[in-house]
Amino acid sequence: MEFSEVVRKVREILDLSQSELADALCVSYATVNRWENKRAIPSKLAQKAFYEFCENSFIDINNI
Repeated sequence: MEFSEVVRKVREILDLSQSELADALCVSYATVNRWENKRAIPSKLAQKAFYEFCENSFIDINNI
């Protein structure tokens, strides 16, 4: 599954808006929007922050 799909699925599972997810990750709404629409690839640091957010939210991204 592509990163963009994972971001969207996690948001849906947690019932978060793009803006709410952006706030949780300390990035802008536009950044999350670009990730989901495949207009930007997140840095390794941003990916790490996202995966840690998932872990802290008890979401196993391998099973979504």
